[in-house]
Amino acid sequence: MEDEMKSFYVLFLTVLCFDGVTFGDTIPSGATAVLKVASDLAKCEYREGSNNATAFGEWYGLPNQPWCAMFVSWCFNEQGLSKLVAAQSEKGFASCAIGLRWFKQNKQLVPIEEACAGDIVFYRFSNKDGKTHHVGIVAENHPTKDPKQSYLRCYEGNTSSDSKGSQRDGDGVYLKLRSYSLVMAIARPKY
Repeated sequence: MEDEMKSFYVLFLTVLCFDGVTFGDTIPSGATAVLKVASDLAKCEYREGSNNATAFGEWYGLPNQPWCAMFVSWCFNEQGLSKLVAAQSEKGFASCAIGLRWFKQNKQLVPIEEACAGDIVFYRFSNKDGKTHHVGIVAENHPTKDPKQSYLRCYEGNTSSDSKGSQRDGDGVYLKLRSYSLVMAIARPKY
């Protein structure tokens, strides 16, 4: 039954949500491919089931858990690029803290102003604990002369569609607009 459920999730995510979106030629082909997966999930309005039930948690082997990092890892896996995010296992990472530490140890962090489509963004929504709270995939960077006006557009899982819901434990996959002030780090996979 478990294998049948996983097969259903894969079928749902790869067939029913496909809509033929393409991205520009100015980013690496691997980044374009990863963004395609994330975009398709956002456009088909992927939502979790009860108690954090998602295809990403089932696939990773951690069902009913916070799933933003597993969403990022899934997007890379779907394009055969798991090795680029293999911070915790060959599938990728399920913990934002472990993912950030791995990218930092591998000297793959870049300044926020240099963030490009396909980079991985780690957020901190509160300065109280000094930890990373959430992760997503950069779609666009909009730097300005005033960093307070600068922002990123990112694909994220396990977030809310608006600013009123939980930003790190929401219900679905969305394309979000995020101020630079929320960004803890930008990691660049070796596409």
